[in-house]
Amino acid sequence: MCNQNPVFGSGDKCPVCGGTGTELFEKMIDGYDTPLEYARPCPRCKGKSREHDETRVPPQFCDADLYKFGFDSYIQNMDRFKQVIWDFFNNFKTWEKSGKGLYLWSKTPGSGKTFLSCCVARSLMVKYDLRMRFVTAPDYLAAVGESYKRQEGMMDKSQIFRECALLVLDDIGTQKTGDWQQQELFRLINERSNAGKLIIFTSNMPPEKLNVDSRTVDRIQKMSIVLQMPEESIRLKKAQAEQNEFLRRIFPDEKQN
Repeated sequence: MCNQNPVFGSGDKCPVCGGTGTELFEKMIDGYDTPLEYARPCPRCKGKSREHDETRVPPQFCDADLYKFGFDSYIQNMDRFKQVIWDFFNNFKTWEKSGKGLYLWSKTPGSGKTFLSCCVARSLMVKYDLRMRFVTAPDYLAAVGESYKRQEGMMDKSQIFRECALLVLDDIGTQKTGDWQQQELFRLINERSNAGKLIIFTSNMPPEKLNVDSRTVDRIQKMSIVLQMPEESIRLKKAQAEQNEFLRRIFPDEKQN
């Protein structure tokens, strides 16, 4: 979970961003008559004064931002893919009215599915002041299981994922396939679909291959634009580049692979 870095002392907030870690700004985009609103790291605190973050976004993606996603890092041409993602961000209210979220999938680990979902979700959260949450499918089911065992008066930790304005449901397809797991996933997706609350799914398989029942697949396909990520491991490329850079310091005269 993303925790506050006390740049201004305990309980203090950055005077520029008010503790959000981001600053809103306007930018003219081709095809639009008026400027569009975007978000960037606060110029004063560089995003380090962000208040306690309850989104559950993985710590390594706490500063995820759509401007930070490297569409040009892929060998495959990403122009059309990028256009869809930016339209989802720029015209979110239109997508929301249509009940359409995103389904990002790729068989290749490290292709950028989770990072992209966090970049989109966090940018939307800031721009539209949305209550957003991130959870993996197995962790959601674990939260549901805990809620069944909770004592009277204790908070249902799974409820927020059904009620938040925007949900990132990561790694769907990796959960167990028992009857109650199938029922609870359907309940989550169906309730959000009926309420017009969008989901950004990530998976290592297309919707029709998921280990869920046919009702759930139907809901996912109805409420998502399905996009296949390139079958390239950006994580592996980044690790290799970091290794080469490190070795270059030790062997400055040698050419790295």
